[in-house]
Amino acid sequence: MSPERALLVLGVTVPILYYAALIGTSVLWPGYSHVRQYASELGSAASPHPEVFNVLIIAAGGAAVLAGAGFFLALKRIGGRVRPALLAGLAIALWGVSFVMGGLFPMPDPRHGAFGLALAMHAAPLFMLWALAGRPAPRLKRFLAAVFVVSAVLILVMFDVGGLHLVRRANVGLWQRAYSLSAIPWIGIVAWALLTWDEPAGTPATT
Repeated sequence: MSPERALLVLGVTVPILYYAALIGTSVLWPGYSHVRQYASELGSAASPHPEVFNVLIIAAGGAAVLAGAGFFLALKRIGGRVRPALLAGLAIALWGVSFVMGGLFPMPDPRHGAFGLALAMHAAPLFMLWALAGRPAPRLKRFLAAVFVVSAVLILVMFDVGGLHLVRRANVGLWQRAYSLSAIPWIGIVAWALLTWDEPAGTPATT
């Protein structure tokens, strides 16, 4: 297996590791609510088994950091533009760093939020669309555009932009799960799409 393919395989594992942490650790906490509680509470001192959640989150973050290089190499291989491909890989890697920090510094440590590094993820689909400009990948492009729009709307709701106050303590977990579905599984899906992209590049990568 080439280094690029190995790195993309790690990208496929990112959502698997995250949801293993989320679902697996919640089963070990009787009474935990996915509707009312944050996911990160599973790694806090209040959790019966915080180490399970934190180890899996660190693993997911580490996989994303390495997968960022895989996305760059794959986008370049298929004829994508080099500069945005590099930015896309960097955005995913920074998101991975935020997950590693989240696992190393559980709530309520102020370092748990990784100083906003996770927000870099929102630029990744746009950078990928830019990298793929001119390449024959209509379904992948539509998917990336949908990921960007849906995740952007949900993060704005989470931050209460517009003052709608839709997110409350009684439903914060539900909103967070909706957001995670828009912001995490696509990493594995796109990694798989690039793994199975057999078409020759056709044109050299450009800057």
